[in-house]
Amino acid sequence: MTASLRLWLATMLLLLLAPPALAEPLMVAADHSLTAAQYAEKGLPLPNRPWDDDDLRHAVGILQKLAAEDPLKLPRRESAASGAVFARLVAPLPLAKDATTTDDLRARIADLSGYAQPRGALALLYAKPLAGDFFFDAELVEATRVALDVNLQLLQLINRARGLRENTAAPQWLQREAGQVVYGAALTIRGALFIHAARRAFRPEWRDRLAGDLQKLVPALMAQLPETTHAEILAHLHGLMLEDPKGYADWQQLQQLMTFAGHGPPAFAKPRKAKRAHPKKK
Repeated sequence: MTASLRLWLATMLLLLLAPPALAEPLMVAADHSLTAAQYAEKGLPLPNRPWDDDDLRHAVGILQKLAAEDPLKLPRRESAASGAVFARLVAPLPLAKDATTTDDLRARIADLSGYAQPRGALALLYAKPLAGDFFFDAELVEATRVALDVNLQLLQLINRARGLRENTAAPQWLQREAGQVVYGAALTIRGALFIHAARRAFRPEWRDRLAGDLQKLVPALMAQLPETTHAEILAHLHGLMLEDPKGYADWQQLQQLMTFAGHGPPAFAKPRKAKRAHPKKK
């Protein structure tokens, strides 16, 4: 596991362990983003061409430094100044020929692995302000979706490579990659569920869009993950359900999609109702 991946996973764990969001709603972050030319002066590639994994990693690294100074300067989805830069950050991954041999699969896994860390780091960039008094809901939803998607693609490739060696021991490179991908994917799911629980940090339309992405991608990821990872993920979801009685119906729908294919128990306990205070005796 690379040092950058370890740092990303450690940061995600800090996010997961953060205290629950307060009830008071946040404000949508003001758009102080830069133009593509201004970002280029700081070292970002121009958005008028596709970015490879090195470009993306380099761009996210620069944005991390910029956000440490002023997170309001991050690229924005609907910005006239920076919309093209944000679109490049969350652009679909480059297509490749269908991997049918072990060598093809190994090459494709290595290629996609280069995108996983910066995509996760990008989601964290837009999630960190949740601890403050403003939020990036549109950007966070898009960044969360692409982080989940790259993990899904990696898991599918890992399982395809395992399938080709069904009757033989997996080579060391596949065991190593599988361990990293499974760990990263499970943690990314937990992070995405935690983000979904930050009810005060989304306008209704973006929270609905995030819920739709989770209902599509999380069950697909669970189906690719080893069953040994399911209990911890479902326990995390259950804990978030109990802390969010207002959104219980949304959580229940997601849970049912996750458990429909056998990924856990059919139902969890409902949130407890607050106890009523007994009137004092005179």
